[in-house]
Amino acid sequence: MEWTPIVDCAYDCDITLGTVSTTCAVVVQLKDFAGNDLAVKGMVGLYLSSDADGLTKDNIDNIAAGTDGNVWELLVDNYYMACSEADGDIDLALSEAADTDVYLNVVLPNGKIVTSAIMEFTG
Repeated sequence: MEWTPIVDCAYDCDITLGTVSTTCAVVVQLKDFAGNDLAVKGMVGLYLSSDADGLTKDNIDNIAAGTDGNVWELLVDNYYMACSEADGDIDLALSEAADTDVYLNVVLPNGKIVTSAIMEFTG
């Protein structure tokens, strides 16, 4: 049996971090099965971790939507859902007043988790 990828579904993503201080601008670009930028709106899950493996949940003061897409906090300080623009972009604004190191984890519809580089907040 041959496996066929789902068309117009987020299969992977790129996570780009801005400069980190007490805030950090983050861009998530959703990708299709072929590695192209997603050309439709897509929905993904988000959570923060204190480890690069994404196994130890952590939190920060705030995760908000930037200029592209939207984000909703489903479980306070635990789990978020984000919807991209029609070009697969999600802009996020993260903020934290204390010194802490965290990773953003994006949970894709196929169950794959993509983890960002470390964000070293300095309060």
